[in-house]
Amino acid sequence: MRKLYFLLILITGIVAFSCTSKESFKKELSEGEIKIVITSDQPPHVGINKWKLKVYQNGKPVTDAILKINGYMPPMPGMPEMSFDYPVKKVGDYYQSDVNLSMGGTWQITVTVEKEGKTQKLKFGFNL
Repeated sequence: MRKLYFLLILITGIVAFSCTSKESFKKELSEGEIKIVITSDQPPHVGINKWKLKVYQNGKPVTDAILKINGYMPPMPGMPEMSFDYPVKKVGDYYQSDVNLSMGGTWQITVTVEKEGKTQKLKFGFNL
């Protein structure tokens, strides 16, 4: 009987741990002298994705840039293209955005960095 209780407690612990552990998301983009590191507690998913962005120029942190994020999904049969701009705000030494990915499919993300009159666009894509 003790072995059964021990096994039951062990299985309950494993299930509880697996339900609470989070997969994280990290994407590094670079173009010229600009590098952006995007992180999140969860991988991209349908719904609101809380992204934290750190910007670097020549390896040094940038905190005075203007960032814009655009999510684009190309047209599919029976559905027009979708394009959404997501607000980005500065929080301490990083930037933050709630990226709402409204449905599964192929998403193309463009992060625009404006600094000192120069504009840099960095892109990546993924499937949900």
